[in-house]
Amino acid sequence: MRRNNGKTRAMYGISRIDDDVYRTHAWRVSLCRHGKRYVRNFADKKCGGKGRALKLAREYRDELLEKYPPMSRTEFCAILRSNNKSGITGVYKYAKPFTLKNGKIKKNWYWEATWPIGNSEQAHQAFSVNEFGEKRARELAISTRKNAMRSLKGPFWASERGAKTQ
Repeated sequence: MRRNNGKTRAMYGISRIDDDVYRTHAWRVSLCRHGKRYVRNFADKKCGGKGRALKLAREYRDELLEKYPPMSRTEFCAILRSNNKSGITGVYKYAKPFTLKNGKIKKNWYWEATWPIGNSEQAHQAFSVNEFGEKRARELAISTRKNAMRSLKGPFWASERGAKTQ
């Protein structure tokens, strides 16, 4: 079984609860799909033992994965974050400060596009407002992002343990 971040694919979305204080011994299925969390516990006692509870938890998890597959990379990358100020996902404006010889601080402004290139890695390209002008630098960043996003395939990297293998 392939490992991914220390967890096996067989245990994706499943964790163990053993709490002697509250006498809770169960397997928990917990998955988040498109902003909604699905959680269900499978108690050892109610399910007829630890092994049977795990089997039922896996079956439930597999049903969830079938009904709600992981988000695609394209879908995930299209989500507009709450801190986005440009109105375009993956495109933002920033200033790069520098100090003149007389000690005065100035800023060069850039529009930058970012996009994923691997598991938890990203590429970026900046366009200088000084070089291209405000409007053109923004347009270039938007167009660069759109072009880079066309090549994205597969599920969102953090959820690919739950994706079906081809």
